[in-house]
Amino acid sequence: MNMKNSFINKRSLRFGSYSVVLTVIVIAAAVILNMIVGATQLREKLKIDLTSNKLYSIGEKTDEVLKELDTDVEIIGLFDESQIGSSLYSQVIEFIKQYDSKSNKISVRYVDPEKDPAFIQNELDPEGILGVKKSDFVVRSNKRSKVLSTYDIFEQTFDQNSYSFRVTGLNAEYAFTGAIRYVASENIPVVYYTEGHGEGKLEADYSELKSSIELNGYELKPLNLTAVESVPGDASVILVVSPQQDLSLSEKEKLTIYMENGGGTIFLFDPLQSNAKLQNFEDFLAKFNIGLGYDVVFEMAANRSAYGQPNIFMPYVENNDITANLDPDKLNMTIVNARSVPVLKNVKEWITTTPLLVTSSEAVGKSFEEGAEDTQGPLNIAVAAENKGNAAASKTLVIGNAYLVSDQGLDTTGTGKKFLLNGLNWMQDQQADIYIPVKKYTTPRLEAITQQTLTILFISLIIVVPLIIIGVGVFVWLRRRHL
Repeated sequence: MNMKNSFINKRSLRFGSYSVVLTVIVIAAAVILNMIVGATQLREKLKIDLTSNKLYSIGEKTDEVLKELDTDVEIIGLFDESQIGSSLYSQVIEFIKQYDSKSNKISVRYVDPEKDPAFIQNELDPEGILGVKKSDFVVRSNKRSKVLSTYDIFEQTFDQNSYSFRVTGLNAEYAFTGAIRYVASENIPVVYYTEGHGEGKLEADYSELKSSIELNGYELKPLNLTAVESVPGDASVILVVSPQQDLSLSEKEKLTIYMENGGGTIFLFDPLQSNAKLQNFEDFLAKFNIGLGYDVVFEMAANRSAYGQPNIFMPYVENNDITANLDPDKLNMTIVNARSVPVLKNVKEWITTTPLLVTSSEAVGKSFEEGAEDTQGPLNIAVAAENKGNAAASKTLVIGNAYLVSDQGLDTTGTGKKFLLNGLNWMQDQQADIYIPVKKYTTPRLEAITQQTLTILFISLIIVVPLIIIGVGVFVWLRRRHL
């Protein structure tokens, strides 16, 4: 009898000990798990991005920018993040947590303008020049601010079937990393955008181009050449977009002096509705052995025109040192109503001209001038040139179309601004090192998950399941105790 009781007691002790150990392990695991859930920074670092295209992960280029960051930067989302639910912005909220967790120089907060209507005017944009609105993000430092809109953060593609735009990718890393570098940089190159010749309004007509230039580490300022004695000394590049009137003689001289001292220029010329000559522009461009075609280009090759309309076409992207970064064989660009950019025959050994965009041999330049003959292709649509015959070498880029970088034009093709930015970086002898490809939506997204569903899942996994495990452990321990 005693031996039997002794055996039972030993077995009870053994099973009881196992139950105690199991219970302690379960309780410890639950405590550690809840500590992890409560520690935001640690939780973010322990997250694993299982998406095929690393939708929620930041890459090496962003890591480099964050490591070099020595200025405090604040990211402000102008909406109530708790009400976003399953919208596309929930992905952005999740994504930018990576910046906060990887750098102690980055902070993120959200302010709902509907609850605090004076916040934008009083704190973010008192002078009303940034154009901040609800649902935007503002990235700012003590030096400057950058506004990121939906168009900066998401890639939108025109769907020919539905004849509408749909979101096809997340561009958040390019937008936020570029904005952080822009607001934190001590000295950034300045691009001056000319006014006074019928150019489109930068904020109204070319706002997306302006944003992209800034995201690549440049500052954009307006410039009226008639109102200054000379081109400002901090000008890295002069940008002229779709002028409708000619330069004055004094403006041409100011640009010429700027050029002779190593200044860079970019010109985008749309076909004019009249026969008006831009003689002073032509005289300036002749210093680079470049001319202006007074025509509109029609691409007659069936495989290069779009929608059966020869004035809408895809030029060939020439493969050379300037376009190499663009991967020319894969860059599809659609141009609407272009004029030709001929290379003059006045060859000089100190001038180098490089065609960048070219039509097929079947293209025709329909002349606007009475009695003038049409020009047979191939025709140049964009030409880069360098003049080394002055005190300092100077570069220029001439494109026979401005529509491709306009807000309206970007709805048709998003490659125009990329092409222009590549030329801008070529002028500065640098590569577009901040360019980060769009993360395409290649897998189905769970749009139907609501905040309520997420809350239920959170409570079930973090609270209910651990309690059930603890309860089972206690029950087994109590039962074994009486064996």
